[in-house]
Amino acid sequence: MFQSVRPNSQIFIFHRGDTPRIEIGYVVNQPIPRPKYQLPAAFGQPQETVVDLIVKTNDQTYNYNNLPAQQDVADSVSNGESLIVSDSRDAISSEIINLKQKSLDIANSKDYHLAMVDKYDKVLLEIHPEMAEKQEQKQEMDTLKKQMSEMSKSIAALMEANKDLIARLT
Repeated sequence: MFQSVRPNSQIFIFHRGDTPRIEIGYVVNQPIPRPKYQLPAAFGQPQETVVDLIVKTNDQTYNYNNLPAQQDVADSVSNGESLIVSDSRDAISSEIINLKQKSLDIANSKDYHLAMVDKYDKVLLEIHPEMAEKQEQKQEMDTLKKQMSEMSKSIAALMEANKDLIARLT
């Protein structure tokens, strides 16, 4: 728990961005738990507490504020970058495994979602017949353009063959 860390305790900082990376830092200060909210807690409800940590990594110090005192892992933001901060190697490993699993689930569902896009398009065409009509017209235009292009190539080849024939005959 963050409230239990002491100076020189290890802290794991996982940078979630496009190039995920892990840093290991060391606590510089002794965290002092304080209430998360200034309002008094409801009767019988425990007050949620937070701590502020100063962590040294790579000869630089960083402030991680409002970390939940009773937890081992927390989301944080530093310079606009999304981070996961933890005082436990196992807790940070578990978070990374969860993120990996989410990415695998998304990657594995790609085919399903691509098929659903086609199905949604069909339903939309049923709802909006004018869209279907426009789509048919577009397909017809594309087909006609392709045929015209092929005809143009054929005519050019025919003209070239005619030129060769005339050249041979003369």
